[in-house]
Amino acid sequence: MFGVYAYYVEDKIIFALREKEKNPIDNGIWIATKKEHHQQLRQKLKSCKNIESIGIKAWLMIPSESDYFESDAQILAGLIHSQNPIIGTLPNPKNRKPQR
Repeated sequence: MFGVYAYYVEDKIIFALREKEKNPIDNGIWIATKKEHHQQLRQKLKSCKNIESIGIKAWLMIPSESDYFESDAQILAGLIHSQNPIIGTLPNPKNRKPQR
């Protein structure tokens, strides 16, 4: 997925990890979500923000340089573990990974 490591649960993309020298402002955990869930995630994750360097509007991110990175990552892991519906999206059919 365009230079990041993407993680899936079944068919849903859940998050991606990014660490690049170019545009380091967007390094961290990219959270697959929808705009309708942004307010809820911002309430749960202290450092949650928009991705700035590319045109992804639905996803949010936890910056790797944030003072709250580890605690926010733990909260995100809990949301993923509990299968909270505000985390994860189905990729467009052309981008879906093949089923095995």
